[in-house]
Amino acid sequence: MSRAERTREMMAHVAAKEQSGQSRKAYCAKHNLNLHVLNYWCAKGKRHANAHGFVPVEVSTGASLELHYPNGVRLLLPMGTALEQVAACIRLY
Repeated sequence: MSRAERTREMMAHVAAKEQSGQSRKAYCAKHNLNLHVLNYWCAKGKRHANAHGFVPVEVSTGASLELHYPNGVRLLLPMGTALEQVAACIRLY
């Protein structure tokens, strides 16, 4: 099985697990999967989803601009920060 085929197969399991509403442990038992393998692919799928595409942006009228990075880091920038600086902060991750 090629790497691309394995990726498609495991990402299909990740999607099916989410649709099933079962716990990861129960899903793995039903489909003869190793829990650690499914955990790996769930995390990989999440990183992949965050790395490609757009995410919703909330606009508020606060005193600062807050950026939330996928790794949990939050960055507060004062309102009025130049757009070039904001863009540079977004590209940091």
